[in-house]
Amino acid sequence: MLLRSPLPSSPPFISPSPSSKPRAPRLYPFLHHSISRPKEVKRESLAIVSAKISQLYNYGTVDFENKKNLHWNDLYRRILTAKREDTSVSSVLETWDSEERRLSRWILGRVAKELRKFGYFKEALEIYLWKETQGDRFFISSSDMAIQLDLMGKVRGPENAEQQFFSLPDSFKDKRTYCSLLNVYAHYKLKEKAQSTFDLMCEKGYVDDALSYNVLMTLYLDIGEHANVVKLLQDMKDTNIALDIYSYNIWISNAAAMQDLDEMENVLNVMESNNVNATWSVYTTLASKYIKLGLLEKAGACAREAEKRITGRDRSSFLFIISLYGNIGKREELYQIWNWYKSSFNSPLNTGYKAMLQALVKLGDGDGLESLYEEWGRSGSSLDPRVSQVLMGWYCSNGLSDKARETLDQLVQRGGKPNEVLWGTLAEGYMKENRLSEAVSCLEKAVSCGGQVGRRSSNFKWRPRPSLVQDLLDICKQRAQTDIADQVVEIFKREGWDEIEPYKGFVEQFSLVGSD
Repeated sequence: MLLRSPLPSSPPFISPSPSSKPRAPRLYPFLHHSISRPKEVKRESLAIVSAKISQLYNYGTVDFENKKNLHWNDLYRRILTAKREDTSVSSVLETWDSEERRLSRWILGRVAKELRKFGYFKEALEIYLWKETQGDRFFISSSDMAIQLDLMGKVRGPENAEQQFFSLPDSFKDKRTYCSLLNVYAHYKLKEKAQSTFDLMCEKGYVDDALSYNVLMTLYLDIGEHANVVKLLQDMKDTNIALDIYSYNIWISNAAAMQDLDEMENVLNVMESNNVNATWSVYTTLASKYIKLGLLEKAGACAREAEKRITGRDRSSFLFIISLYGNIGKREELYQIWNWYKSSFNSPLNTGYKAMLQALVKLGDGDGLESLYEEWGRSGSSLDPRVSQVLMGWYCSNGLSDKARETLDQLVQRGGKPNEVLWGTLAEGYMKENRLSEAVSCLEKAVSCGGQVGRRSSNFKWRPRPSLVQDLLDICKQRAQTDIADQVVEIFKREGWDEIEPYKGFVEQFSLVGSD
């Protein structure tokens, strides 16, 4: 049951992470929160998606922060290892805590932050739920609860997050937790609840900066209600709420969605007149919008401006610019920024290799793809199947499914664990080559992985793309291959897909194969 009070119709999911495939910046800082930490701990931020919300979700200093050798990163790696081995986070924490490594609030918060940063929301939520089982041992603030609400929404859906919000004591229902509830509603595009929650926050005096406006504007941008974005921007000006860098990016994105080039470029003038520094993220946003509009020369100029504004050890800025040059088709500039990226850090992360591989796919540089993939294999990085999927996808798109299978087998030989996406990619490759038995075999293996889609939520299980199923159905009909059709029906029924559209309709059609 959803709302139990006259509150909602409110917040959003805003996801780009960079993590995964670098996209044109969507600028959803609202879901990535900063935690105060000792000065000696270095920060690696995902710039587009981290920031202002840190002012809301901030931890106070505790005694543990002054101790050295806390090894939070060791605990982080152990949790990721446990995930691959299907071991619960709670058991990892219990073991760690009992090995004379008494867990502190700071360590748990720092590990959870890193997990959230790279999209391991389920594991981060388990840390917060484990803390709740420890009685009065850990101080729980409204900031903690706001983060937990946000994670609850991502992992278990809006109903659960909503129930948790309404079960909170009144002292915890403050600006932070209301903003998290807003985020959840917007994530799931629950427009009415998002708007009513925002209105209630205004009544309570909780909307005194750009954050909540950004959340709601992003929701309206996502659902194509561009006039409401313009209205909210005007409301910010009328109420003297200063736009932040994310507000400006949303403004640019909204103008681009309306194909208003003059307004896009006017945003830069407004920023200059307001003495707001246009960061690299502003220029990558502009570049990505120019690409969508086919204005590649302007996109290239913006990408170069973004390069000039790279500061510090910010990996995400490199990843977005790498993606831009791939989309624009600038091979020389692409390799220049890649070499700069590698020289700026001890070693590229998997996200870096994945971004560069995806850019090379856009360029159609098969030799470069294979060479870089081999470099990744020698780098000692963890065996992330998402990196392998880029090369396999390129092989399958070019009629080289056998090479894709070799890539998968090599990953297994090195100790990697293929996921449902890899098997699904290979199934599509076999389908394009009319190798139906092998395609269905891969489909079966994808289903047997039983995994969630990516890392971000336990709510959404993998299913084959409807277009793949349609292609399979068409070939089965042409060849009257009832054996293949029967296998597909068996898989779909076993997984319960025969009750879900469009798969329900597919089951009916597969059942008719060969009946004519």
